[in-house]
Order: sequence, then structure tokens, then C-alpha cells
Amino acid sequence: MQKIKNIIKLLRPKHSIKNLLIFLPLIFGLRNLTFQDFRSCIAGFFVFCLVASSIYIINDYKDIEKDRLHPVKKNRPLASGAVTKKEAWITLAVLLILATVISLIFHFSWVSIALIVAYFFLNLFYSLGLKNIPIIDVSILASGFLIRLFLGSSLTNIAISALLYLVVMSGAFYLGISKRYNEITKTGSQTRAVLKKYNADYLKSIMNMFLMLIIVFYTEWCINANTSHRDLYLISVPLLIILMISYIYTAEKDKYGDPADVIMKNKHLALMGLIFVGYLMVIIRL
Repeated sequence: MQKIKNIIKLLRPKHSIKNLLIFLPLIFGLRNLTFQDFRSCIAGFFVFCLVASSIYIINDYKDIEKDRLHPVKKNRPLASGAVTKKEAWITLAVLLILATVISLIFHFSWVSIALIVAYFFLNLFYSLGLKNIPIIDVSILASGFLIRLFLGSSLTNIAISALLYLVVMSGAFYLGISKRYNEITKTGSQTRAVLKKYNADYLKSIMNMFLMLIIVFYTEWCINANTSHRDLYLISVPLLIILMISYIYTAEKDKYGDPADVIMKNKHLALMGLIFVGYLMVIIRL
């Protein structure tokens, strides 16, 4: 039983929260939704969880020695020895086989499959060395969020507006850069080679830039979304600002500031996010 728990831990299930971005086109879609839309998105969510977990296994395998020096990562299943290398590779093979089977059963389009494959290889190359190149490392981290968004669009055939894309793009870069900022300020530069090529002040200034872009692009989306209900859309702008400053406040207090940990550990923050999404789903369909 303990072995199964360690293998599940190896998959990093809490990071599946990032894959909820696949459902974003359903929330912002301006047409009536069908059962097929939800069915396709749910299947895409599970496939992406499987593929993302396979990448986490590869990354943990590659970083076993470095993770053993990290105050938190040393407790990961591979770094701690709770899961053997052989068990990790078997788990990886099973995940990829399951992802392939589900994709075939639900008849994913070639675009959806191409996006999933692109995510896998981008992050494979990231694990194999691109994560040690400044700017490219955070660009790949950000690309993962955008791929999730486009996957949701391809699964449902709901087009993504230019402004929604810009909002998600800005948020994706903010999360990628904030990940590096939290690492360099809370664990130092010894646990990851690329951190030696950054400094906290630079990362903080770039984070602030993307925070402003999120608000600007989102406000512009609200102004242009539906002129007959513009006031209702604009009400969501301060809600987004409150959500953002709450996230930043929580991340600063968190011991290591990992985005997934921050959201999963703070029930109030998660509730605020649900209220914000729920409000948007209502006004978009008025």
C-alpha cells in the first residue's frame, strides 16, 4: 500500500490543477455548450494529466542528485529512494500507453494530438537541458499553460479571442517567472543551475510587468466582450485584482511559493477563484 502511495506521489497529482486551463474555452465560450464539449474536455484533462505526470517522472529521474540537496525535493519518491528507477520507468510506460488509448477511444483530432505531443517533447527537452538556459526555461514553463488553453479550444472547437490569449499568456509568464523568483529567494541558487544566471530584482521587475499586463488585457476584454452588459463585466476587474493580490500575499507567506502548493493549501484563495469563475460563467451567458 505504501508503495502505491509513493508511486501516486511520483505523479504529482496536486499539479493537475494546472490542467483545469483546458476547461477555460468552456467558460469563455459564447455559444451553447453540449455534452460532447464536456466529454471531450474531461477526456483531454485526463490525457494531459497522464502526459504531464510522465514528464514529472523524467524530470525527477534526471534530477535525482540535485533534488537530494533541496530542502523539499529531497523527499520526492525517486530522490528519497521510496520508488526505484525501474518502477519509475514502468510507471512512465503505463502512463503513456493509457494516454494513447484514451486519445484513440475519444477520437482526438490531429490538432489535439499534435498539441499534446508538442507539450511532451518541449518538456522533455526542458528536462534534458533547456531548463538551464535563462529566458528559454521560463518560456517553456509558460508555453505549457498556453498549450493547455489551445488544447481545450481544439477539443471543443471554441475559438479563443486574441485578448483572452493575451491574458493567459501574461499569466503564464508571471507564474513561470514567479516560480524562479520564489526558488532564488527562498532556497538560494544552489538547487538549480539556471538560478545562478538570474537575480531577484530582475525577476521581480518582470513579474510586476506581467501583472500589469494581465489587468490591462483583461480589462480590455471586459470592455469589448458584450457592450450591452459592459458594467457587469467591469465589476469582475476588481474581483480579479483582489484575487491576484490575495495570491501574491499567500505566495509570499508560503515557505517555497510553488503555485500549485499555494492554491491547494489555501482554501480561501481557491474559493475566491471559484466565485470569480462562477460569476464569469453567469454573465457571459446573459
